Amino acid sequence: MPTMKAMECPLPMSDADRNHVPNPYRYSGDTIEMITAIRARASNPTKNFNVDYAQPHDLYPESYPHFVRGRDSLREYITTLFSTEIAIYDGAMGTMIQNYAKRNKLDEEEYRGERFKNWSCNVKGNNDMLSISQPKIIQDIYTAYLKEGDAQLLGTNTFSSTTIAQADYEMEGYAYELNYEGARLAREVCDEVTALDPTKPRFVVGSIGPTNRTGSISSSVEDPAARNVTFEELVEAYFEEVVGLVEGGTDILMVETIFDTLNAKAALYAIGKYLDYTGLDIPLFVSATLVDQSGRTLSGQTGEACMRPFVIRNQCVLVSIVP
Repeated sequence: MPTMKAMECPLPMSDADRNHVPNPYRYSGDTIEMITAIRARASNPTKNFNVDYAQPHDLYPESYPHFVRGRDSLREYITTLFSTEIAIYDGAMGTMIQNYAKRNKLDEEEYRGERFKNWSCNVKGNNDMLSISQPKIIQDIYTAYLKEGDAQLLGTNTFSSTTIAQADYEMEGYAYELNYEGARLAREVCDEVTALDPTKPRFVVGSIGPTNRTGSISSSVEDPAARNVTFEELVEAYFEEVVGLVEGGTDILMVETIFDTLNAKAALYAIGKYLDYTGLDIPLFVSATLVDQSGRTLSGQTGEACMRPFVIRNQCVLVSIVP
């Protein structure tokens, strides 16, 4: 029997996903306790966060390739996009920040900026905090990816914006704000560039990195059972990151540069938890990294083995294995 060509990626189980219900992009009405608690303890002194990004339904025509937030299904849009065109995703923020530092002064003082000038420890190298301390640098990099690189999908400067990764800089309490600001800056730039050519809308892809700890590998050569993070701690950290990314205006979530599938499963579990609570349809991308010629991740899985936990709940729109 001939196989049928799939017309779209596997659908999650919620009604919103299966019915292609557009994301309303209005989050201020969320009354879910876990989400409001995260927003309430956010580090921004004013706590003046805009979390609504719906656009007027008549802003652009009602047909592909146009897209309007709150009116159109992003799942349907990217299915058509990936089926008919080559779409560029970019956002290697660390590389671009390093290139900026080679041409400009970007030392401890610049990383701190005015807000963190009296911070208690060194923060140079904490690229994600530049979304708060030096937003113009991040905006310019975002703009270059969209205008010079012609990217249609823009990754956010949030690779290490979890409480776990930010502990190295004593900035755990800034996790929500780092994700929010990283996504908000991308949202603004994407909208500005889209307005120049509405036939090529630009989308914000919320970058969710692997953290600097691993759930699968021992942290001590003398004790194979030792771990420096638990699955529950990873889920909690990822959940807070997801809330900040979505409320900053993210269109798509991306679990990326995966070296440990247990960490990835924690991220997917946190995303699934958020989507269950909110009832939203937010597409999800996944990207794993094979570390050497053996074709395995750092925690020992082959590419095929990697994909199994990544399609948990059938959420994935795109799975990429990066050598």
